[in-house]
Amino acid sequence: MNEPNQKKDEDPRITEKLPNRTHHSNQPDHKESENSTQRAFYLGCLTKQWLIVMCVCVGLFILILVSAVTAVVITKKSASTATPLCFPTNGDMLDFLILSGQINNRDGLLATWFHRANSKDKMNEALSSNAMILESDVTLEGYGTPNVKPIPIMAHPPNIYSDNTLDQWLDAVLASPKAMKLDFKSLDSVGLSLDVLNQKNKSRNINRPVWINADVLLGPNTPGFVPPLNGTRFLQFIQEKFPDVTVSPGWMVLYLPPLLTKTYTRQMMEDMYDLIRDVPQKVTFPIYTVLARSGWQHISWLLSLSSRFSLTLWQDSFHPNVSDLLFIRDNSHPTRVYYDIYEPTLSEFKEAAKEQGRVIRFYPGGDLMDFLHLVHNADSNSHPTNTHHSSLAVQWLTVTNKTSLFNFLSDATVGMLLIQVTSDRIQPRIPLVKASGVDSEVFTLQYFLQLLGQRPNVPLGVHLQIPTLQLLEATLKILQSIYEQEQLYRPVWISMASLTTPADTQHFMSAVETLFPYVTLVLKQHMWPPAIPTSIKHLSQRVALHIKTTSLQKATRAEMLRSLIGLLDRYDVLVEEDTINCKMDSSVYKDTEVQFVGSTNLYVMSKC
Repeated sequence: MNEPNQKKDEDPRITEKLPNRTHHSNQPDHKESENSTQRAFYLGCLTKQWLIVMCVCVGLFILILVSAVTAVVITKKSASTATPLCFPTNGDMLDFLILSGQINNRDGLLATWFHRANSKDKMNEALSSNAMILESDVTLEGYGTPNVKPIPIMAHPPNIYSDNTLDQWLDAVLASPKAMKLDFKSLDSVGLSLDVLNQKNKSRNINRPVWINADVLLGPNTPGFVPPLNGTRFLQFIQEKFPDVTVSPGWMVLYLPPLLTKTYTRQMMEDMYDLIRDVPQKVTFPIYTVLARSGWQHISWLLSLSSRFSLTLWQDSFHPNVSDLLFIRDNSHPTRVYYDIYEPTLSEFKEAAKEQGRVIRFYPGGDLMDFLHLVHNADSNSHPTNTHHSSLAVQWLTVTNKTSLFNFLSDATVGMLLIQVTSDRIQPRIPLVKASGVDSEVFTLQYFLQLLGQRPNVPLGVHLQIPTLQLLEATLKILQSIYEQEQLYRPVWISMASLTTPADTQHFMSAVETLFPYVTLVLKQHMWPPAIPTSIKHLSQRVALHIKTTSLQKATRAEMLRSLIGLLDRYDVLVEEDTINCKMDSSVYKDTEVQFVGSTNLYVMSKC
C-alpha cells in the first residue's frame, strides 16, 4: 500500500519540480513568505479583505445616493401635480389647475380635456393621460326600460348599461389630480347623481371643481319637436341637492352643412339669460365652436353680462378652422373661454396663437378701447382687459383726401377715422369717400377699406357717416365683402344724418342687422331722448349715443352726461364739442368718465 508513495518520492521528475518541498519540508522559505506578504497588501496599506469591504461600502453609498436623488425628483414631480388638500367644488377651474401644478397661467387654452371617459377602460385611459379634465356622461342603469334602476352609471346614449357606476367613477377620479365635468341627457338622472356627489363629498371630500352640464334650450337648427332637458328643474335640483358646483347650461345644436348651418341668435341668448340670471353659481356656456364666430355678436353680449360667466367651446366631427378660433381668442379674455377642441386642430391653434406680430382678428362691432389696447400689445400676445388708457385721449381724424389718409396711416396716431360717404351722379349706388381741399381726388369706399386691410394693426377705427338709406345698403354690402375676405379687423361705427322719423330709424337698424350686423350703431341725440326706446335696448349691436353740447352750459352738460350712465348693456357716449375759442373745459368729461363702468366709454370729438 505504501509503495506507490515511496516510488513517487523517489521519482526524479518530482524531485526536480519540487526541490524545496522534497529536501527542506521542515524549514520556511523566507523569500516566498516575503513575496506573499507583499501580495497581501494593496495601495500599500489594505489587505484584500479590507479592499473588498471598502468597495462594497462605496457601492452601497452610490446606490443610496442615486436612490435618494431619484426619490427627490419623483417627490417633486408628484408634488407639482398634487391635488390641493382643500379646494371647493364650486371653485374656479383655472385656480385649481394652477394650485395642482398642471398649468402656470390663468388661461383657458391651457386646460386639456378627455371626452366620454365612461367605461372603466376609457376612464383608466383618461386617468393615465395628460388630460386635466374628465368629461363623462351620466344616466340611469336601464334607463327607458321597465328594468330601470335608481343607480347612476357612466354611459352616453343610446347606451343604458355600463361596467362603471358614478360612485366607482368618483372614487377613481378622486385618487387622481383630474377635475370633472358631468354631462346629463335626462332629468331623471340629475337628482340621484347629485345625491351621490353630496354623499361622496361628505365621506371623501371632493377637493376639485365639479361642472354640471345639460342642454336646457333649443339651439341652432334644432327642430322644435326635440325636447331639451327642463332647465328650471335642472337648476332647482342643483340648488336643493348640491349647489356648490359650476353650472354649464347649453343649447341643443344640429349642424349639417350645407343646409343646416344657422347660428346662435339674440333670442337664444336672452332666453338663456332669463333662465340663469338669478343663479348664484359660476356659469360656463357650452358653445358649438363651428358656429361661434358667426354668432359672436350675440354670444359676446351674453358673456358681457356677468363676470361669473365663461364659455366652453366644444366640437364634434366637424373641425373648426384656426382663423375662427383666433377670432374668438382675440375678442375675449383668456380666463373666460375654454377650448374643448380635438387634435390636430388644437395644436395648430395653440401655435398660431403664440405667433408674434400676427394679425389681430378683431370683431368690427367690438369695443374701440379693446381694439386699441390689443393693437398696442400685439407683440406680447395680450388680450382685451380693462385698459388704463383714457378714452378721452382718442383722436377723431377727418379723412379729406388720399394725402390725409396716408398721413394718418403712417403716423402713430391712435383714434378714429371720420369718413363722409358720398356718391356721384354717374354711379349713385357706388359709395365714395368725400374729398375736399387741393388734392380732392375722389376714391371709392372699397379702395379705402382694402387699403386699411393691408395695415391691419394700425390703431385706427372707422366711423362711416352715411347720408342716405340707399348708400347705407351699398356700404353694408361692401363691408360684408371685405369682412369675408378677412380684411376688416377693426372697429366700424355707422351713423346716418337723415333719420328724422321712427320709421327711418327702424329701417336703418333693420338694414344693418340683415346686411352686415358686425358694427357699432351711432344714434344721434334726436333718436332717443327722453328715454332709450325699447327697440334700441334690444339691439344686438353695440351702440354709441351721439350728443351735441354746443348750446349747453357747463352745468347742463354735466347733468346730461350723468343721465346717460347705465342706460344700456354695451354702449359708448360720443360728445361732439364745438367750442369757438377752443378752450374746452375738460374737467366735466374727466369727472364723468370715471363714473362710467363696465364696457361704457366716453369720447369727445372737438372741431377745434
